[in-house]
Amino acid sequence: MGNQDMRTSDAILHDLAALSPADQARVADYVAFLRWRAAQTDLAGLSKSGRSWQINLLEQSAAADVRASKDRAGMEVKAAEATVGGERRPALWMHPPVDGEAQVEFHVPIPAGLTDVRLRFAIGIRDGAQANDRLVAFRVRVAGWQVWSRAAWPIHWLPVEIPLPLQAGDVLRLTFATDSLGAHQFAWAVWGEPVLEAGN
Repeated sequence: MGNQDMRTSDAILHDLAALSPADQARVADYVAFLRWRAAQTDLAGLSKSGRSWQINLLEQSAAADVRASKDRAGMEVKAAEATVGGERRPALWMHPPVDGEAQVEFHVPIPAGLTDVRLRFAIGIRDGAQANDRLVAFRVRVAGWQVWSRAAWPIHWLPVEIPLPLQAGDVLRLTFATDSLGAHQFAWAVWGEPVLEAGN
């Protein structure tokens, strides 16, 4: 790194320090957006590895079916940035209800001709939650059948990739579910950057 680069970095840091806390938060949001955009660019390059189709599920979240298995009391579900282990990512927030599961179901047409459809995401518990030796159940279902589950309290993003049992040309009925397992408070469960991808 040259001297000019160092002076530019120092000047940027000086300018950031002079900003109000609200403006610093806006800069942090923009940096998180740039990281997310870089990740999307990486996804666009999947053709190099034989993967040429991808769907960002966060972009589909407004059309998803959100429900509780019993009662919605205490449940919070939304698409927003989440910080886990100090790292911010776009995520699906799924704080489960006091009793039972929070469920978000997506309906995604899978084009004919695709092969090896996979789901990629990361799970985490948002920073600030108090654990007290608790677990949250994270579950993935396809057409009502559970294809993956994990009971955990991940304080850093935990990446997951799973193959999906479906045929190309079908409409994928994909459900994310979280369950606090009886300890609702601070069960701040999030699914980071959920993406469907496949080759052809």
